[in-house]
Amino acid sequence: MAQLPDLRADDTRPLYVQIGAVLQRSIESGEMAEGERVPGENALMEHYGVARETARKALDELAKAGLITKRRGSGTFVREERRLIRKPRRYRRRKLLGEFATDALAAGRDPNVQATSTHVAATPKVAERLAIEPGAPVMRTEYLFLADGQPIQSSISYEPLDVTGGTEVEYPEEGRYANTGVITRMDVIGERVTQVSEEVTVRPPRTAEVESLAIEPGVHVFCVRRRFSTDERPVEIADIIIPGDRYSLSYEFRVTDEDDPATL
Repeated sequence: MAQLPDLRADDTRPLYVQIGAVLQRSIESGEMAEGERVPGENALMEHYGVARETARKALDELAKAGLITKRRGSGTFVREERRLIRKPRRYRRRKLLGEFATDALAAGRDPNVQATSTHVAATPKVAERLAIEPGAPVMRTEYLFLADGQPIQSSISYEPLDVTGGTEVEYPEEGRYANTGVITRMDVIGERVTQVSEEVTVRPPRTAEVESLAIEPGVHVFCVRRRFSTDERPVEIADIIIPGDRYSLSYEFRVTDEDDPATL
């Protein structure tokens, strides 16, 4: 356990803020390493001469900032940043694994996907995104993606059954094409995906997401609205929820001349 730093004599902020700030500096500087045990309430009370409520509030501030995690029966530890990396890249055809499994394996982690598919009628919002009539039959699939048993992201997808119904890829995660991804599955039935669009926003997690993804206080989520389309129509939409401490979004852009036709 790292040695506790002293407070500054000229700092006039509330004591719990001061204690939280010096601990935060120790974590961000690497003096307290990822996975290291953080001094608990008793240690903070003894070192700084404060009441338990002050020590508790200082630790609560670190938890809200996503810097520490509390393990029942074990104590409080510096959060480990074992993030998967999501990079924009060309989607490939005839691949053996979907995008999540590829990212998880690249991070040295074991991927697992839990999925439940049901036939439902398209709501007006789903219908608009799939360019179909409201009430048209669609396949709704709920996903939970795990790496080394830790939930990493969730997703709800919809596919129009006038495209996949009655085919061997009707149920996305069943049969020999399970876990291969949308593009490979659509190729099987002659639907050639030519465009993938994603829109990313950030917001606080909903109550159900906190429970299903074991999200710590203070952690926001990425919301990814995705759509796979052929030249004629959308064939799959999905709403993906990713806790902000599980993934890094990494981008690289090519610099070109202003009149380069490739940028038009």
